[in-house]
Amino acid sequence: MAVGALSTLGLGSSGVLTNDIIDKLKAADKSSLVTPIEAKITAQQAKQTSLADIKTLMTSLSTAVTDMTYEAPYDTLKTKVSGDSVSVVSTIDASAQNFSIDVEQLATKDIHQSDANYNDKTSLFGDGSDIVINGKTISLSITDSIEDVVKKINETAGLGVEASILNVGGTDPYKIVLKSSESGADSQFSVSGFSRVGDVAQDAVFKVDGISIARSSNEIDDLIDGVTISLKKVGISEVNLEKDDTGIIEGIEKFVEKFNEAITKIGELTKFDKATKSSGVFQGNADIRNISRELRDVLTTTISTNSKMFSDFGLEMERDGTLKLNKSELTSAISNNRAEVVEFFKASDASSGLFNRLESKIFDLSTSSSGPLKSLKTSFADTLKRLEASHVKAQEKLDIRYEILRKQFAAADAVMGRLSSESTMLTDMIEAQYAKN
Repeated sequence: MAVGALSTLGLGSSGVLTNDIIDKLKAADKSSLVTPIEAKITAQQAKQTSLADIKTLMTSLSTAVTDMTYEAPYDTLKTKVSGDSVSVVSTIDASAQNFSIDVEQLATKDIHQSDANYNDKTSLFGDGSDIVINGKTISLSITDSIEDVVKKINETAGLGVEASILNVGGTDPYKIVLKSSESGADSQFSVSGFSRVGDVAQDAVFKVDGISIARSSNEIDDLIDGVTISLKKVGISEVNLEKDDTGIIEGIEKFVEKFNEAITKIGELTKFDKATKSSGVFQGNADIRNISRELRDVLTTTISTNSKMFSDFGLEMERDGTLKLNKSELTSAISNNRAEVVEFFKASDASSGLFNRLESKIFDLSTSSSGPLKSLKTSFADTLKRLEASHVKAQEKLDIRYEILRKQFAAADAVMGRLSSESTMLTDMIEAQYAKN
């Protein structure tokens, strides 16, 4: 009889000990030997998940803080152009300024078209005579089509000319068009069998604050540091480059958002609710709780060279440790003394500003190998590994114990069965003997 097939065990299968009773005994033992370890594993996994959540929020906070240690948020310019003769783009290398620009003529390219018209793109170009452009000879044959000629021109290095085929309409609609690669007076060229279209190529001529300037291109990026001027048409435009406060305000708003998300999450994970008697997974964990304290300490201990604190720039610490931003106060502070705001948040020494100090602190807390998040991650992983090993051993021990118990009772059941059978046989023999007498 297979042990696993037994439904009742003991006293000759009389039902004194059943598999159901053994399962209940095993379950009782499991609740005291295995289940506590499983509960610890679940709790440890919850800690790992929550620690990962904190790490994610700290990474987001780090990004928001680091972005505000760069020049860009503080040095971005707002460009205003009055007039339509130019468009202007500035970078952080530009400085705030105003200037007038009077466009007198635009730079143009030299353009030529073939004297002959052609019926089809595959039409033969001519008699096979070579053509010379800018001193370079393009060798042709009598079998070259206009497509072949265009290809040969475009494949000639250093020519400074681009060729294309243009459909101008009519019976023979196709012409070859040659255009200088660059604009400006120096781009002029001539070629036999072609006629210039329009005026000869010319430089752009314009005045900036009355000073005459010429350039071969309508895109001017070497006139004012960090400023690219695109000449659009003849006319006068007024350009105003002024500091743009948007970068500072939006950057601080982003910081407050990410700071509050991290502080709130840490608060939830470390709190104890007296009303419900419930606690966060890190309730009582000083390492996690100290993350919030150390971040707040950076805020409260940062003082600029002119004795300004975070509260002077629209930031207020709430009772729960989160920040509240008064945008109008921040905007007013920037308007009244922009340099003072920049000095507090991003000091000129690149180390004592609020965001510089926060960047360093966040690294210590969440990235450094000796910081609490890295240390706790290692500790939790080691603890979980030990618990899982203990769980395997406890379960194996329990399984072996009850496998032996089942086998012992099965053996006892077999013995009792034989004894019962022999007793019945003896009884039958005695009764048979009495019957004879």
